[in-house]
Amino acid sequence: MKKQKNIHLNCAVSTDVVEQFTDYMVARVTLKFENFTKTDLVTLVREGKDWRVSKSINSYK
Repeated sequence: MKKQKNIHLNCAVSTDVVEQFTDYMVARVTLKFENFTKTDLVTLVREGKDWRVSKSINSYK
């Protein structure tokens, strides 16, 4: 994600928290482009006060 910093994409973005605990979260991030949709299932873990992505699974339609 650091490589994508300050990059703007021409798409609609929606996020949904699928499951959340104190130090663990699973979120679905959907990017809807003109000709396709990319969905990421992202696992995040809390490290101190910050959240860190530990795993991301991508799918395309």
